[in-house]
Amino acid sequence: MKRPSGNLWIDTFFPRKSTKMVPDRNLTGKTVVFTGGTDGMGRIALERLASMGADIHLVARNPQKITQVVSEVRAKGYSGALSTVACDLSVLDNVRQAAAEILKKCEQIDLLINCAGGNITERRLSSEGYELNFVVNYLSPFLLTELLLERVQSTPKARIINLTSATQQYGHLDLEDLHREKKWSIFSTYAQAKLCMIMHAEDVAKRLQGSDVTINCLNPGYIQSNLGRNLKGFERLFTNLFGRLAAPVWVGGERIVAVALDERYDGVSGKFIYEDTFMMPNPETRETEKVQQILNLSFEMTGLTRPQG
Repeated sequence: MKRPSGNLWIDTFFPRKSTKMVPDRNLTGKTVVFTGGTDGMGRIALERLASMGADIHLVARNPQKITQVVSEVRAKGYSGALSTVACDLSVLDNVRQAAAEILKKCEQIDLLINCAGGNITERRLSSEGYELNFVVNYLSPFLLTELLLERVQSTPKARIINLTSATQQYGHLDLEDLHREKKWSIFSTYAQAKLCMIMHAEDVAKRLQGSDVTINCLNPGYIQSNLGRNLKGFERLFTNLFGRLAAPVWVGGERIVAVALDERYDGVSGKFIYEDTFMMPNPETRETEKVQQILNLSFEMTGLTRPQG
């Protein structure tokens, strides 16, 4: 069978359902900040890193899930510490508070893994007035990354990993209707957010040039997940029908761990990785003027000053 190519539809029908396990290594003394680690492949990756001795700061919203994860992971007796940071990623003020708490707790950040995401099934606005899919899937990880970036930069060989998806390839950044007031759909808003995430990662990679700190975007492939649990209508039917074709959740978790630890990604930055292969992302990422516009808007919307250079 020909290997999938990163095409959304090909991935659905021909997902690669296996991957190499990343060998265990000693992560004692390493600090990980992890969003989206309460279930699915994020949970798998979090437990793998914890099993190697990493100190993990889990950023999550749901108190019940947080309590359950902490209890179950600690019960396994891993040597690393596991602490939690409460944060609702749909509220930018929550992200600011979470970042401040993390900076107080962490003298170093060896891994920042932006795994959290979601599909909001109707057009809703955040408390700041921004379209909610855009906030949860892009603007919040943008803000968290920027607020933690200096601490990450000060940590030798640190890595930032953004979880994206095949939908970015079909995303369109509409600067005239960024929050989709004229025409809204789950697919278009989610795809636009993941496209913006890649644009931001490429910008951060340029700022990190000359250092041994890296940032990359990972599409783990078509993986069984809870991401579509809130979908309705055709989208839910599609997910239920073809979800059985997806690779098991541990495969996605292992691919996250690979990008976090594998030596073959040493010094690699600003790349889009599909499963374990470097691929070119959406052509809009090469539209310089559009990229600069969304970056300027992102800094403006989050109340940050854009770095010079």
